[in-house]
Amino acid sequence: MHINSNWKNHSKQLYSFVLRTKLYHVFFWVIYILFCAFIIQPGSKPSQWLYFTSVILFFHAIVAYFNTSVLVKHLLFKRYYLSYAFCLALSIIAMGFPIAIIFHRFVHNQDLQKFVWSSNFFFLNWASILLTTLLVLTLKLLFNWYQEEQINKALQNVNVETELKFLKSQINPHFLFNSLNNLYALTLIKSDKAPSVVLKLSNILRYVLYETADGPVKVSKEIEYLKDYLELEQIRLGNALELKFNTYGDLNEAYIEPMIFLTFLENSIKHGVSQSVDKPWLNIDIQVNNKFIVFEIENPIVNQSISTELNPHGGIGLVNLQKRLDILYKNKYQLQIQNSNSYKVKLTIQHHE
Repeated sequence: MHINSNWKNHSKQLYSFVLRTKLYHVFFWVIYILFCAFIIQPGSKPSQWLYFTSVILFFHAIVAYFNTSVLVKHLLFKRYYLSYAFCLALSIIAMGFPIAIIFHRFVHNQDLQKFVWSSNFFFLNWASILLTTLLVLTLKLLFNWYQEEQINKALQNVNVETELKFLKSQINPHFLFNSLNNLYALTLIKSDKAPSVVLKLSNILRYVLYETADGPVKVSKEIEYLKDYLELEQIRLGNALELKFNTYGDLNEAYIEPMIFLTFLENSIKHGVSQSVDKPWLNIDIQVNNKFIVFEIENPIVNQSISTELNPHGGIGLVNLQKRLDILYKNKYQLQIQNSNSYKVKLTIQHHE
């Protein structure tokens, strides 16, 4: 794992260096020269192949870069199509003459020297220059498109991260407000349980403010957090709450985004357990298998304003939870809510391995 991480870091550094120094231009022309030299073979031995091919492609490169740097930018992108076509054709025609002179001067072959000044030579030469120019233009456009995609992707990641931080900034004070209300109720009656509540609340806030800042946490850690929260609620409710909390599977091997389950728990206590006339009850099951984390919570129905969908009737916590699930687990979670004899939520998430 450490070796793989180092390899990725070195690859990123190398990629950044190549982009910064524009070495990809050198790589392209070296490969292109080798390919053309092998195909055309303009000479009696490989050294001559490379020499003449390099000289010829030097003039090709002049037209290609003039096209991408000047003609495309100032004519094609501004939709001066006729002017662009005329200037490009004029550049290709003009560059054919120095290539013909080089062939005539340095290639000592009488048949080839006669062919140099023929119309067939010029048409072949112009076609090869056009091919090189179009190839460079295509690669340039593809490279620009790739860079724009990377920039857009980076902006999307920044936007998602910003939105998640905003949602968390709403969730955390929401939880703190409920917990402080519980503590306030105990201090009014001068309960001996108040110090214990302060300690548990301190542990919970430490988890929320520090341990959840770096992304996914172990499911076991999230469960400890839920249990601390439930103990605070049981202190407030006394022995009235009938609680069943079951866990299955290896809770230390699966990871989940923090504070996903809390909103459902708060919702169940606020709208179900706290308002229950009869003996309140709450059932929680959390199961971890090879691929999924299954969270189920069930409580009695008291407030009919809670519907089978996440909407503003459930408060800001449920609305934010749906946004977080859509951002963090897009197409990787399933939410089922039943509202018949009891209010039951089943959330299935593909966990982080």
